[in-house]
Amino acid sequence: MTAVSQRPDASAVGRLPYAALAVVVFVWGAGPVWAKLVTAPPLVAAPMRFLISAPLILAATALRGRPLGWPMLKRTALAGMAFGINMIFVFATLQESTVAVLTVGIALQPALLLVIVGPVFNERPTRNHVLWTLAGVAGAALVILGAGAELRSSVLGVVLAFMAMVMFSGYFVLTRLARSTTDVDPLEWIAGITVWACLITLVPALIGTGTQDWATIDRVDLWWLTVMSLTTGFLGHVLMSWVHGYVEAARSSLFLLLMNAVAVGLAWPVHDEPITPTQGLGGVIVLVAVAAVIRLPAAAASVPD
Repeated sequence: MTAVSQRPDASAVGRLPYAALAVVVFVWGAGPVWAKLVTAPPLVAAPMRFLISAPLILAATALRGRPLGWPMLKRTALAGMAFGINMIFVFATLQESTVAVLTVGIALQPALLLVIVGPVFNERPTRNHVLWTLAGVAGAALVILGAGAELRSSVLGVVLAFMAMVMFSGYFVLTRLARSTTDVDPLEWIAGITVWACLITLVPALIGTGTQDWATIDRVDLWWLTVMSLTTGFLGHVLMSWVHGYVEAARSSLFLLLMNAVAVGLAWPVHDEPITPTQGLGGVIVLVAVAAVIRLPAAAASVPD
């Protein structure tokens, strides 16, 4: 049986999805920088981030007259759990590594999605799209590896960064699939995601932490967790969920490579991780690659079975 596409009409919104992507790029790029300011253990910080954001987004859905129900919770289970596990890995990575190391995993995502967009979405990127994506990934690599001596990490930090990328890619693909083939509401979708992410992060927290771990959360931690919940979480993910209805996964993931430039740029004044000339060159390459892909025609696509 073939699903009937409910994909929104892109012509009705013009370039607005790309404006929304620009906002997502900034708030998601700032996310790792803010997260590194949180000193609480990862198993405490991750659930606290969702315990703050879950009531906010559930209240928003209720105020719209469309409270979150069981059908949506069932649909968002896998994506929500993937996102929650990703958040644990993010906090753990940033306690083992510099911000630039975490962005290594982020930079690999567009290349990974080029491999899976065909069988999952039946999207067929053109040769130019593939070439510009590879150029963008190379530019992102310069942004990251150009940090030189400032690129610090343990072996564990590298493994954690890779696992964060894998889990986020799972969430990204499942959200794109839902938004491109059905008329699922972006806010309701993210509400379900947030509930499951909260639950999945609470399980290891309840098993692997004690009262002394939760006592490490201070006012500074709560402030930055709240900032992350409102910007990176609520604003960024709701906007990205909406964008998924209009922009192909391979195209939007390349656009998100700009997050690396934002993260590295903010890490300089906030965490004293300076920008080198090599990183600046990489940032220019990413900008050119993103601009080129935006101008390419949309990839041929059909609705998956």
